[in-house]
Parts: sequence; structure tokens; C-alpha cells
Amino acid sequence: MISQSQKNSPVQEVKSVSYKDVPEMAEILGNDQEIRLKAARRLVERVDVEEALEILEHSPLPHTGEGHLAVHQVGFYAYQKYGVDSILKCKDYFLYACYHGAIIEAASNQGFDAISKMTDRCKSSPTRYFQCVHAAGHSILAIWNYDLPEALNSCDQIYENEKQFPEALSSCHNGAFMENLFGVHDWGKDKELVRDWLKDDDPYFPCNYFGEKYQRGCWLNQAARIYQMNNGDIAKTAQICQQIGNPKYTAWCMDNLARQIHPLTAGDILKVFDYCRSVGSTWYDNCIVVNAGAYYSVGGRDEAISICQMVPVHLKDKCYQTIIGQIAGDPIEKSSKQELCQKIEYPFKNLCLHNITWTN
Repeated sequence: MISQSQKNSPVQEVKSVSYKDVPEMAEILGNDQEIRLKAARRLVERVDVEEALEILEHSPLPHTGEGHLAVHQVGFYAYQKYGVDSILKCKDYFLYACYHGAIIEAASNQGFDAISKMTDRCKSSPTRYFQCVHAAGHSILAIWNYDLPEALNSCDQIYENEKQFPEALSSCHNGAFMENLFGVHDWGKDKELVRDWLKDDDPYFPCNYFGEKYQRGCWLNQAARIYQMNNGDIAKTAQICQQIGNPKYTAWCMDNLARQIHPLTAGDILKVFDYCRSVGSTWYDNCIVVNAGAYYSVGGRDEAISICQMVPVHLKDKCYQTIIGQIAGDPIEKSSKQELCQKIEYPFKNLCLHNITWTN
């Protein structure tokens, strides 16, 4: 249960810390993964969780499997020091690695019941809660050594009766399906990778294996798999998504395809408009809006607003509704939300200010 004081308490924002004078950084950026993990652990033990995350996020540590596993060490330490409240110390850096580490450590210590207790700590913010549950899905699959049916069943047991946020179950499924695809937790291990739930000759597997309640979580990741199978061909991926035969599944698949475009833009919002043309005219508008939301979700708040400023008049309402919803649910101080609203053009600025008044 979240108290009223917890609901109203602002999130503490930690200022970025330069990595250049960090004594552990040479080993963290070195080539030896075992040394890297130990150095990351020493770093978090010295400066604590939030500062360690800021240092690593603003360092050259690659946002790949090796970087992700290094930041696991921050999550491991966070749980050992703060228990189930550790998840509130994490941020979504390095594919939610701190969340994953904390959840894995908790489950190892207390079993799957600890996962529910930990993610409940995130309920003061819907945005954070879904991030936490999504991270739980990743971690659960890793705990089950990539046995996807077992992981999905564990998601069901933990979140199927969630009443306050019914979409939590799908968010856990989503995390498990994403982990099945990208496998960030078994990167670099000296054993054959377990990938029983991927097929090189079926672009719709494993979605076409599982029942209806798993379809949303699966299709919201499947375009990434189709994109891989077609060597990054956006147009071909769009074509395969549109041939699924179920409009709802196609919409989820196309949503996921739009999210594949976001990293391709490398921070250049003009490229959003160029890449989105490849998905076809029917899905172009949706692609733009999804990318605006994707920019916001990874911290590009100003870029998200700029995209909405650039879209045609007929798309502004949909674009700003998306961003305003994210601003309202963002676990940042109300004054920061107000500053963001002031950057939005009229009349959507007023809607933004109204929404944050009612959500704080």
C-alpha cells in the first residue's frame, strides 16, 4: 500500500557526474568482463546507487549486453542495501539493468513473492510501475533460463490479479518476450545460448504458438524479430506485419516497428520523418507519434515536443495527447512538468497544465 506522503513526495534528481575522474572507470571500460563486473560493484559500493547510475549512463560504457550486465551489479547492491525499496533507486538506463539486477537478487533471496513486493513499491507512478513490471518480465525469463512458457506462467501468477493496474500482466509478458528476443542476461556466458523460442524460418513465432492473453506482449516485440530476420529492411518488415491477418495484431506489430526506428535516428528528429515514410502512408502518422513518445520515454523530452511542433495540423492533437500523457505520468517534480508544458504550443499548453494539476 502506498501512503499519501509517498504519492506526493518528489523524485530526487541526481546531477550528472563526470566519469573522467572515476577511479574504477578504466577497468569498467576495459575488455575483461569479469574485471568490469567487479569494478562496477566497487563503484556502486563507493558512491551508492543513484550516483553510480549517473556516472555509468554518462560514460562511454556501451549500451549493449556487456554494459547491461555491468549495471546489474548496481541492482544487486541496491537490493542488498535497500531491500524491496531498492527498485525506487533504479532508473531505466542500460535497458532497465538496475531494475533487473535488483529483482533477480530479490527472487534469489526471497522467491517470486519478492518480485510482487518490489514492483508494488513503484505504484506511486503508473509510468514507473509499468517499467518495473516490464523489468520483472525480463528478469523472470532469465531466472527460468529462457524457458518462455514457465516465465509467462510466473507473470500470470504474480500479476493476473492486479486490480489497480490491469495492464501490468501484459507488461510482464512484454518484458519476457523482449528478453527472449534480445537475451541481454545471458550475454557472454561460456555456454550455448538457450533460444528454443525463436525460429529462423517463421517470422510469426512464438506469437502464433501462445494463447490470446499473450498476444499483446508478443506482437509488441515481434517486429524487432522480423526486422532482424530481414536485415533491417523497414519496408519488408512493415509488409510482413501487415500480412498477419489480424488487424489488432498488425497494429501492435507496426507499433513495435515504429520503435525500431527511434534508435536509427541517433538523436536527429528529422530522420524520424524520413524513416517513417518507409512504413507506408497508412501507418506514417502512427509511426511519427510513436517515435515522439519513444524520444520522451528515454529522456528526450524536448525532442519529443519538437516532433509534435513539426507534425501537420491534423496530427498535432494525437501527438500532443501522447506527450502530455507522458508528462503527467512522469515521476519528476511538478515544477519540471510545468516547464515542459510551457514549451508546448497553444492551445495544447493549457491542456498540459490542466492535466498535471489533476495528476499531482
